[in-house]
Amino acid sequence: MRFKLLAAAGAFAAAAALVSSATAAEASPRQHGSHLASVHRGYTQVVVAPAVYALIQRAQIAPAPLGSAKAGPYKGTVAADFPIVGYRLANLRIKHAGGLSLSTPQRAIELRNFSIDLGRAKVSARVSGSIGDVGRVDLFTIRPSDHYSLGLVRLTLTQTAAGALNQTFGVIAFSSGETFGYATPRPFAQF
Repeated sequence: MRFKLLAAAGAFAAAAALVSSATAAEASPRQHGSHLASVHRGYTQVVVAPAVYALIQRAQIAPAPLGSAKAGPYKGTVAADFPIVGYRLANLRIKHAGGLSLSTPQRAIELRNFSIDLGRAKVSARVSGSIGDVGRVDLFTIRPSDHYSLGLVRLTLTQTAAGALNQTFGVIAFSSGETFGYATPRPFAQF
């Protein structure tokens, strides 16, 4: 298990390194340390796990892209693409623009400006909606993928994220540690 997690983190770290090498000519040496380097290419694709997609469809929860994100059908589920807008090599972080909303006619939750933190194996985002403006929250833990055709790594819900989803939609359907989806950074892809 530890080897698989290291391999998954290595794949994400390689993607971060690819982002940095692709933009090295654009960023000053100071930006490669602890400062955020700006990037305007590539994206990270997040695919909602098929079981989660079936659950949100049954609950009539509609996913939709926010801002510069894109979303659409993908292999029997839905995928969202979030543009990469920066990276931090010192802390192995990849920053994104755009976001995703999950909503019913009465309730909604918005997740914006995702940040992949490889050092902590976490993905965070700014969270707001029916539950109020929560601020930046760790949503997912990065785990080894069990479905590589959907993504390089698996994203499992944190306790905070599972609780926010259950509270927002009045369900007891989401659990900490449950697979929410899969992610693959694509730093050289056209967005």
